[in-house]
Amino acid sequence: MDTYTIITGATSGIGLDLARRLSGERNLILIGRNEEKLDAVIAQAGDGHRALKLVCDLDADRRLLASRLSDLILKDGLQIDALVHCAGTSKVMPFRQADADTIDTIFNVNILSVMELIRPLIKKENKGALKNILLVSSLASIRGEKGNAVYAASKGALNALAITLAKELAPKVRVNSISPGTVATPMTHDFLQTEAGAAHLQNYPLGVGHCEDITNLIAFLLSDEARWITGQNIVIDGGRSTY
Repeated sequence: MDTYTIITGATSGIGLDLARRLSGERNLILIGRNEEKLDAVIAQAGDGHRALKLVCDLDADRRLLASRLSDLILKDGLQIDALVHCAGTSKVMPFRQADADTIDTIFNVNILSVMELIRPLIKKENKGALKNILLVSSLASIRGEKGNAVYAASKGALNALAITLAKELAPKVRVNSISPGTVATPMTHDFLQTEAGAAHLQNYPLGVGHCEDITNLIAFLLSDEARWITGQNIVIDGGRSTY
């Protein structure tokens, strides 16, 4: 039976870089809302490994995710050994301006969707194949940022989920979160071009991060070399935490 690794947010930023990196090493299930972009990533998959797609909107389709993933596992006879949640969204605004729809969207994409995806993976339909869960959080979850209260809260929930599931699912499944500082991605591009963005990066001794800085760590945590690491929130921020 074929074993697969799930990557959410696989069409942009860290998720896209990870999909490209792992495509020559693992069978992948790539999750994103843009089918054309997913097809483009799949076309780059390495020889000898398969890449499947699950087209869905982690906000609008959040309540359907568990059943859709279950159907995919059962229909194709798959086993899932790892889940990496790279998808994320944010909207910078003072908390007093946050409305219910914005809060729902940020929490659906950043935390509630991955909870739905995890549920079928730890049930008998996945036949005990799951070994790894990695949740991409944010430095904002432990430091806070003005205008990012909702985003920081959703990422803090990821950290809490990781440390709790690490206890609940041990010793068969390792669960960790990763909290990157500012990484150059399409989501941060516009901000980094502003004066505020330039000032922000002055507090990064090693400068802005790149996607491969994060995916290098993810690849290690997925490997057997990280067999004794679980329940951790690993900060990788180019020295930002020193300020």
